[in-house]
Amino acid sequence: MNFYISPLNSSFHNRESFDCGKPTLNDYLKKIAGQDAKRGYSKTFVATLDSVDNPEVVGYYSTSASSIKFENIPQHLSKKLPKYPAPAMLIGRLAADRRMQGQRLGETLLIHALDRAVRVSSEMAIFAVKVDAIDEEAKRFYLHYGFIPFQNKELSLLLPMTTILTIDKITNNRN
Repeated sequence: MNFYISPLNSSFHNRESFDCGKPTLNDYLKKIAGQDAKRGYSKTFVATLDSVDNPEVVGYYSTSASSIKFENIPQHLSKKLPKYPAPAMLIGRLAADRRMQGQRLGETLLIHALDRAVRVSSEMAIFAVKVDAIDEEAKRFYLHYGFIPFQNKELSLLLPMTTILTIDKITNNRN
């Protein structure tokens, strides 16, 4: 299945039928994502099917700048770091419509977000990509892709840029 991911365009993309099964994620896309983009709080990227001209949203993720408190960074990563907050890119929300679940759309969105982190990291320091999982199911999703739990926060996870860049180099060498 082909998914096309592009920045949310509130006047083009149809978000009304989107339902991932989690009301807070549905409401964010339908009511808040466009406002957050205008305010400079986050950028939302949406997935559509078949064509960039298809307005129906079947998945999305949002990103923003963030930081990770030093005391929350797992000890095996923090040994050689300065003792102040580490810069991060936050994946604030990531969701796939129920109709697309099981079609690897979540994975596609995550890879797209990580690729965006790689591009941004070439111009701005980013120590890690951070996520605050909405629940245990979401936490398991991120753990499956190598994210590491924070030291002191049960549903917060990170993926170091060094890991992402290593994966990116391996992938690019295969192509």
